[in-house]
Amino acid sequence: MKRNVFSESQFEIQTSNQYRIPVSSGVTLGATITRPVTNGRFPALVWYDPYRSCVNGKPDAKSIYFAQRGYAFVHLNVRGTGNSSGYSTDEYTIHETQDGVDAIGWLGQQSWCTGKVGMLGASYSGFNTLQVASEAPPELKAIAPAYFTDRRYTDDCHYKGGCLRGYYDFMAYGLSMVGMNGLPPLPEAAGSDWSDIWQTRLEKCEPYLLKWFAHQTEDPYWAVGSIAGHYHKIKAASMLLAGWNDGYLNPPFRVFEQLAAPKKLLIGPWSHTYPDESHCGPRIDIHFELLRWWDYWLKEMDNGVMDEPAVQLYEREHEDPITNRLHIAGQWRMASDLPKNEPITFHLNEGQATEQPLDSVGQATVPYLPAASRNGGMWDAGTPFMLPGEQSEDSARAVNFETAVLTEDLSIFGNPTFDLTISSDVPVIPIAVRLLDVSADGTKVLVTKGILNGTRRNGMETPEPLIPNEKTQVAFHLEATGWRFKAGHRIQISINGSDFPNVWPTPYKGKLTVHWGKEHPSKITLPVWDGGDEPSFELLPSTSNIRPFGTIENPWKVTHDVLEDRYRLQTERGMGTMCVSNRNPAEAWINATHRHVQKWAGAEIVSEAEGMMTSNETHFVINIALNVTMNGKPYFQKRWSQTYERELL
Repeated sequence: MKRNVFSESQFEIQTSNQYRIPVSSGVTLGATITRPVTNGRFPALVWYDPYRSCVNGKPDAKSIYFAQRGYAFVHLNVRGTGNSSGYSTDEYTIHETQDGVDAIGWLGQQSWCTGKVGMLGASYSGFNTLQVASEAPPELKAIAPAYFTDRRYTDDCHYKGGCLRGYYDFMAYGLSMVGMNGLPPLPEAAGSDWSDIWQTRLEKCEPYLLKWFAHQTEDPYWAVGSIAGHYHKIKAASMLLAGWNDGYLNPPFRVFEQLAAPKKLLIGPWSHTYPDESHCGPRIDIHFELLRWWDYWLKEMDNGVMDEPAVQLYEREHEDPITNRLHIAGQWRMASDLPKNEPITFHLNEGQATEQPLDSVGQATVPYLPAASRNGGMWDAGTPFMLPGEQSEDSARAVNFETAVLTEDLSIFGNPTFDLTISSDVPVIPIAVRLLDVSADGTKVLVTKGILNGTRRNGMETPEPLIPNEKTQVAFHLEATGWRFKAGHRIQISINGSDFPNVWPTPYKGKLTVHWGKEHPSKITLPVWDGGDEPSFELLPSTSNIRPFGTIENPWKVTHDVLEDRYRLQTERGMGTMCVSNRNPAEAWINATHRHVQKWAGAEIVSEAEGMMTSNETHFVINIALNVTMNGKPYFQKRWSQTYERELL
């Protein structure tokens, strides 16, 4: 392996936030570009997001790293955000994608650029990396998206398995963008038009999340920004990054499997943070891994990167489930492709999970309690992280099936699936399935989980109510995983309807029944893997600090009102509160506030978004306020109030 061939750090660098990139729509995109101080020509790397990255002209660590090694690093602002003109009314629009294509073309023509461009990013910038790549701009030779989706409806922060996401959309990302989009561009970057740009931005602003509630099924709205079904359009060499403790587990597998372009897949134990700063280690020097990728595809350096195994993953295993642990137990493994082994199926029957179906016929019932499962961790897309805890308490409020003691190690890699016969006494209920690793001492660790709104059993486009007490088949997948069950352990399948606080409650207090037997089988299938190969090289450890945690004084916490059987999630710094009721699932609510600040000499602009969301049996009610102040005095206000009928959610 030629891992010693790579671009050395050798250049002095310069950074400017005053680049204005024209695009075909007439909008100009603000960009902060960090590049070598020299007359030479270099490849460009683009990070494209709406989060005001480096708008003040100060380079971040990755900009410095790559510029010192002979790249021009471009922080590109999405239209209507940061230092860009235009306005933003939704995420991942067709205009945003075309803007990205146009900007890449412009960069390729600059006198300091070789004409070769790479694109990278995590989360939003990982999403639009794939979206732009699917348009195949000729200058775009390689990409490296991390923590991304290919199917926005089911595998983003909106509708998981056809269930409305819980705290995240409203309390975190969705409301935060209302406040962030109220901030102005910097005058030094946008020039004399900065105030006009800001006024247009304020007048035209709309909360993204209102559109998400207006589209509660997988209708054509969600196809915009989803590359599912269009993988063949991506021509750029693709290095896909994923983390087992991130919220985006399924898309990297689908994208890797379908890509025709040169490709690699790197999966670590990471949370929704770049692998050098992830709360969940081992952390690696991801900049070095990316440097080798860019050197090969953008500088044509023969460094052997494509001779290395195409799939590199961290295989996890059972450990004490401490929710704030910083190192995840496991080992690095490598393979040439995704698993092709025959899966193993466990048939569910009378509390057992057996490889051969049993003759007995029966059923088991569990009440639907929205907060029954509170130890499955927080869906991680950048919020202060909380890993899954010990699962015995959650299993006590579920229907459970368990294998015999394993006589040898069993490795799985990919998506487990379930195919269950269920019934319910209410028309809407979720089916939540957890796969657990049970040690000899009885400690239960969450391996992975999946959830399906029973009304979406025949597809996400056209929900159908369950017929009360009528048996029906439901089949879906659990989140992708890479795991080694040790000999002497047992595998448990735990089923109920809850994933608090990650999923909003469905409206009816009912019961979920799991059936088994020859006429009404239930089973779970695991993607068996041979365990791959020992690594032929070591991934370099990170030298970066771990991403900061939340405040110790005000951690995330869940409190229980015993009298009314309500559970309340409260987030750090008082950002928000979510409350659900086991007694009356229809009644749930969120209050949240997000505050964003931009300063320059003589000015302090504060943009604060406040929101309240409530639900009853038939509707969601949303109220949002945007309040902008300048130097402590009111400057701009806008209000939104909407009621949405629940579409079998």
